[in-house]
Amino acid sequence: MAALEGSNKWVWNHVLKLDNFTVQCNIDGCDQIYINRNRKLINRMITTIKEHLYHKHEIWNEEDRLKWVNNNDLIWRYFDKVDLYKEKCKFCNISLHQAHIPFIKKHLQRHHQEIITIVRKEIADKSLSQDFEIDEKEFSALCKYCNVKKNIFYGTDVLTHICSKKNQCLKSMSRQKSKHNNVNRKTQPRTQQSIATENVITSSHHDDINKQVPRNQDQQR
Repeated sequence: MAALEGSNKWVWNHVLKLDNFTVQCNIDGCDQIYINRNRKLINRMITTIKEHLYHKHEIWNEEDRLKWVNNNDLIWRYFDKVDLYKEKCKFCNISLHQAHIPFIKKHLQRHHQEIITIVRKEIADKSLSQDFEIDEKEFSALCKYCNVKKNIFYGTDVLTHICSKKNQCLKSMSRQKSKHNNVNRKTQPRTQQSIATENVITSSHHDDINKQVPRNQDQQR
């Protein structure tokens, strides 16, 4: 098992390495064991150990506490922070003791329908369907002007920045349309002018012929 580095070194002081994949809490004869065979998931195991150390043995690191307090993940739209590594679901008032954010998010799966209801209300209140194509199944919104796609599972506030660019998009589209119309206008007058010029030349040619005919008749007389 890879050694703990940086701000996580303190965790190593409270666990006993049993083998390359297993560690055990070494505080007051605690027999809590943690097994990790995937190095990519080492951070998940570390946060789980931190959670155990705090709630079971009241041991924590001030740097980690501040990170938790200042964490602005969108998950907190649906949870309240009750304590360090403790959160309460706003839907069912169940308190969780999780330090790993992905584990907290799993709890929301049981509240899928309530979240859909919230998002629908926000879409209606803000009239977002006028500017976005909403996919409730994927919890996504696609801007009709610039094709930017955003996840709205945690609310529609993420669309505010896109909406602020709406006028810019419309102005850009208007400029492109105006430019296209100007090209057509420039092309059309030239065509009409060419036709008019051709008519003048043809008319002049006919006048010359008409002028020549009387002279031929006088010569015959």
